[in-house]
Amino acid sequence: MTIWAATSWYSVGPIITLNGQIAASYYVDILGNHLRPVVQMFLPNNDTVFQDDIPPMHTARSVHSWFEEHEDAL
Repeated sequence: MTIWAATSWYSVGPIITLNGQIAASYYVDILGNHLRPVVQMFLPNNDTVFQDDIPPMHTARSVHSWFEEHEDAL
């Protein structure tokens, strides 16, 4: 089981539980549909630092592309 969560100095975001192996495409979906709205809601000044570890889904080309496209929104 994987647990995804977001925290900040100001508040906490939702905790999302993921079961099984997560594909890069599903991870990109999580970034767009969960992470980005939480960041925009709690940190509207884009004062963020995104941190992750290095499982294969985090290093996939599609994930890097997503971050490049949305770097101004995180």
